[in-house]
Amino acid sequence: MYNPREATEDRHTHNLAILCFAGFVCLVAVYFHYDSGLKYWLLEFFGEKTPGTILSIQDMNHEQLTLKEALHKSPRNTLKNSTHRFTHDVLVVEVTQPGNAPQVLTFWVPGQWSAGLHSDQTSITYLPVNPKIAYPTDLLENFSFDGKLLVWSLIAGAVILFLAMRTAQSWNRFRNGMHHY
Repeated sequence: MYNPREATEDRHTHNLAILCFAGFVCLVAVYFHYDSGLKYWLLEFFGEKTPGTILSIQDMNHEQLTLKEALHKSPRNTLKNSTHRFTHDVLVVEVTQPGNAPQVLTFWVPGQWSAGLHSDQTSITYLPVNPKIAYPTDLLENFSFDGKLLVWSLIAGAVILFLAMRTAQSWNRFRNGMHHY
């Protein structure tokens, strides 16, 4: 038999469950993309460019690094980019920021990009506040999807949180109103 009070309470419960699931999806997206997305936004808007001298390019395709060893070194990054560890090269670059001593930085770069290098110079974008946050300028666009996904996930998460709070308040008002019957 149809009971309108139970149907209304079920509607509130289902809406809250759907919003919780959508919020979980947003949290997972933020968890897996916040590091590269944040790096992209920081370097894109606050970074400065400087020339860098390539010291060496280490081909990691032939390194006998097993997945277990890679997981031990960096579990979250390896799970996020499992092929990244085995198909990319390590680029060792010496960078001199204005007013600082020379610094040696290492980057994981795609093998195709490092094979196409014709000189020992490349442009590096770094964060002046923390010069260790840096990446080759030509490859910075590879992080743009992570940056956009991070922003949209945060916006969606805020909207979902707002809607969940309204739904919970509405459900609470409905349940309190039912005590009078």
